[in-house]
Amino acid sequence: MIAKTVTGSDFTGALEYGAGLRAGRPNEKSELLSVANVGSQDAHQIAAEMAAVASMSGRIQQPVWHTILSWAPDEKVNREQKLRAAARYCELMGADLGRHQVAVYEHSDKDHAHVHIYINRVPMDGGPALRTDQNYARNVVATRKIREEFGMKELPSRRQTTRDLDPSKEVTRGHVRDVLTAALANPTIKSLDQLVAHLREKEIEATLKRDGKRVLVGTSFRYQETSVKGTDVGIKAKQLRDHFSPFGREALRTADQEQPTAASRAAGAPTGAGRPAGEAGALLSFEDGPAEGPGADDAQQNENVLRRKKRRKRHH
Repeated sequence: MIAKTVTGSDFTGALEYGAGLRAGRPNEKSELLSVANVGSQDAHQIAAEMAAVASMSGRIQQPVWHTILSWAPDEKVNREQKLRAAARYCELMGADLGRHQVAVYEHSDKDHAHVHIYINRVPMDGGPALRTDQNYARNVVATRKIREEFGMKELPSRRQTTRDLDPSKEVTRGHVRDVLTAALANPTIKSLDQLVAHLREKEIEATLKRDGKRVLVGTSFRYQETSVKGTDVGIKAKQLRDHFSPFGREALRTADQEQPTAASRAAGAPTGAGRPAGEAGALLSFEDGPAEGPGADDAQQNENVLRRKKRRKRHH
C-alpha cells in the first residue's frame, strides 16, 4: 500500500474527478464509498458544503486535501477493508472524522485497487486546519501502520530485476530507505543540507544531481561501497523538493552549489567562478524546469529530451 497526496483550492473540480464526471456524465468506474459530515451524496453538493465550511477560514488558501490510497495489483481488498483503511488514514493524518468533512471514492480504472480520499482541511468547529508539512514522510508512516494493523501488503516502488537481487544492493537499499524515511519524519531536519549531514552521520554519502537550470532532478546514495539511486529506495528528487519547500527557499540551499557572479557569467566562466571559497551557494529552483515532465525525477529525463530533439531534426 502507498499513499500520494496533493492539495488544492477547487472543491468542485476535485470532487468531479472523484465522482468520475466528464461533461456532466457519470463514469461507471467511479463509486462513492463513504462520506462524513456532509448531507448529500452528489459530488457538486458535497463540494458546495465543503467550500462553505472552508470559507470560514480566510487564511487557508488550499483547503482541498486529496489522497490516493493504492494497494498492490495482486492484493484482493474488499469494500469494508477499503473503508477501514481510509478511515484509519484520516485519523493518522490528523483529520478527526468528528470534525472534518470527508468523501471517499473508489475508482476501478486501474489494475490495482485504489481509493480517492477528499478531506476539507478546515474543520467544522473552526479549529486549526489540517497541516500539510512533511506529507511524504507522514504518508510513509501512516501506510506502514495501516499495513501492520490490517495485514496488508507493501506496494513495491518499482519493478525488480535480476540485478536488484544482489545481496549487497538489497542491504544498501534497505538501510538507505530506513534512514531516509526516519530522517524525513524528523521535525528537526528542515533543509537539504541538514539531511545530507544526517545521512553522513549514518555513513551514507548523498549525491544530488541537478539539470542545467540547477533544479534537483536526481539523487543517489552510497553505503558500504555500494550505490543506489533515489528511485531504488522510493524517494525521488521531486519528493525531496516538495518536502523541504514549506521551510522556505533557504531549506533548498546546498553548500556545494555556488552562484556565478555577473562578471563570471559575462565571461562565460564555469559555475562558481569568482566566489570566495566557502561562501554559501545558490538556491535550488523549486519550480520544475522544462526538462522535467510530470513526475520526472532523474537526470536521465534530460537526456531523453535531447534524444527526442535529435530524432525530430533527423525526420525534418
